[in-house]
Amino acid sequence: MGTQFDNRNLRRAKACNTCRRKKVKCDGKRPICSSCNTFNLSCTFQDAVRQPNRSGPAYIEELERRVKSLEQQLQQQGRLGHEAQQNADAQELASINTAATVTDGNSNDATGNTCGGLGQIPEKGGSSSPDGDGSDQVSSVVESNDGKIRFFGASSGFCAPSSTLEDGEQENKSWTAAWHTATQQNATRWQLTSWIPRTLQDGFDQRVFQSLPSKQTTVQLVEEFFATFNQAIPLFDEPSFKSLLERQFSWNPDDSPSWWMSLNIVLAFSYRERAHASSDASDNWQLCFEHVRNAMNAVVELFMRNTDLLAVQGILGLALFFQGTPNPQALFMLAAAAMRMSHSIGLHRNNILRLAPSRIEEQRRIYWIAFILDADISLRVGRPPIQDLGDYDAPLPAEDPHDGKGVIRLEGIEINFFRLLAQFALIQRRLYTSLYTVAVHRQPRVNMAGEVKACEEALQEWRDMIPLTLQPQRAFAIAPDYFLQHLLRLHFAYHFCYANLHQVCMLRGQTDISTSQSAGKGIDSTIVQSLESARSAVELLKYIRLLGSTYEWNVLYFPATASVALALHIMVYRNHQHSQTDLSAIRETVHFLSDVSSREPGTYVEYILGVCSDLQSAAARALIRGQTGHSQETSVADEYNGRDKGKGISNHMNTTASTTGFTSDDPASNFANEAIVNGDFGVLDDLAVNWQWSMSPFWNWQDLNG
Repeated sequence: MGTQFDNRNLRRAKACNTCRRKKVKCDGKRPICSSCNTFNLSCTFQDAVRQPNRSGPAYIEELERRVKSLEQQLQQQGRLGHEAQQNADAQELASINTAATVTDGNSNDATGNTCGGLGQIPEKGGSSSPDGDGSDQVSSVVESNDGKIRFFGASSGFCAPSSTLEDGEQENKSWTAAWHTATQQNATRWQLTSWIPRTLQDGFDQRVFQSLPSKQTTVQLVEEFFATFNQAIPLFDEPSFKSLLERQFSWNPDDSPSWWMSLNIVLAFSYRERAHASSDASDNWQLCFEHVRNAMNAVVELFMRNTDLLAVQGILGLALFFQGTPNPQALFMLAAAAMRMSHSIGLHRNNILRLAPSRIEEQRRIYWIAFILDADISLRVGRPPIQDLGDYDAPLPAEDPHDGKGVIRLEGIEINFFRLLAQFALIQRRLYTSLYTVAVHRQPRVNMAGEVKACEEALQEWRDMIPLTLQPQRAFAIAPDYFLQHLLRLHFAYHFCYANLHQVCMLRGQTDISTSQSAGKGIDSTIVQSLESARSAVELLKYIRLLGSTYEWNVLYFPATASVALALHIMVYRNHQHSQTDLSAIRETVHFLSDVSSREPGTYVEYILGVCSDLQSAAARALIRGQTGHSQETSVADEYNGRDKGKGISNHMNTTASTTGFTSDDPASNFANEAIVNGDFGVLDDLAVNWQWSMSPFWNWQDLNG
């Protein structure tokens, strides 16, 4: 049997070695051929061993069976380890946690863990539900061999509700294990790549508008990106990205659209920073936008196909790039798409995959970058956010990151900038949910004072987390540094949120907001502090001019809205203590907007400039009339500082104004109502000529600026 098997695997030689060497014809007779027999030569045949064919169906089936067996063993071990970790976490939480506090229904139900103050934000892995990780157990994650992921929530119908099973029910454990095995086995047949018509499939050549630089130049640009922008906003994991970069210049580069987009957006950021730092930046700007075009060439294919983490990172990179451009429309669309894509791979859920801690932290960072953009756009544009506050449990970024990313140093002081940014995004969502949603307008207005004060306390609590030297304040002064631009952007956003509280207090009837004298005093102090924040925002203009054109477009909106708050306060309270300095601050803002508009004509800044110029003229005329004795009203700030304490703010405000704007369709008529209450008809004449707002000025610009 063995001899027959060996004979079948031998390839018999057709010619002997002697005839081969002499290059003569051999008849192949054995044991000696005719030629060797004639000349009495040695005759040997060298037979070769034939390699067995290992690509048959039976062999492949055997390999598949062995691979599946190994996968099942690994999954079983992973489940056992995961359950043991869950039990340990549950015991730890049970020993150290206290019962959650439930506050007023509608507001807290809508805001989830954001409305109870920063202390209720989940810091560690695990769900905030009473059942520990139960909310994660009803979700399903399908992962392909190439790293692409699909997330399915409980309502999808493809998830095993294992959180309802008791540990002792062996039968239930069996069918749950079978459920998970079935989902994972069938996932290997689905490559997680959506079908695309052939006519819409782009080749690699169609993505390339600007070819990549040499390897040396590319590596240098990538190093610059990770040392600057990525240090403050950790968009990419440095070891993973550099590993893909090495592969890019090898014989087998990654041709996925997600990697192509990510690499090109990194190069674009680096070229942009070089353009800011160089006196002759024309070439760097050209290369910057050419690589942006490279990245955008892959957007459609990426939307229709890829569902990996790198795809979300690439889309977020594009959104962050367009945040500093004259047209923010791309920011709106890309930020929304990034948040939806993060949902598709389950980044909004905690520990849905058994990954290494560094990988988990990377996913957590990507989700929070998407959340930060979503919250910032929602508050500034006044549109509903993409992420529901009641349907995520991703913890905040690590307080002490393992790789030091997200931590910046200014004035010799280290701060976890990225974590502060994520915490501030939660406060932005709280402001929007508590003050501007439709549900808020359906509630009694007497609750508004409590909401305003709660938001103010959250802002103050967040500010106290920052070292005193780097806190938002009027006397802010710091030496120039690259990371200064990121900190100033955060300061601007803080001042904007505080100024929004002034809008709520001034435009919503004070009688409706404060129902008691103590509540009225609290609102008065909020108005004073919000005006101080508006003045601080304008004073930061001196730093904007030092940081380049891209930074101007990133923060232009903030000083403009601050000047609106100051102008409205002058028009209502002309004789307040800071009226002259506030008018000078408004003039400075108008000058800044005029300078930006002259350098980049034809953008939305021309509209903002026109609105601010009209407000400046109206405030100046109102101030002149106040000085000539035409009106004798007093500022809320003056009352709070001790002058005319007998007067209440409700004597000066129209009680029918709403939070989102004026009640009448004609804004001038509402200002006329203000003037009638105050005994002054001059404000109507000032604003009726050039008034073009259909809603409150805070909301009209936000459709134009991201």
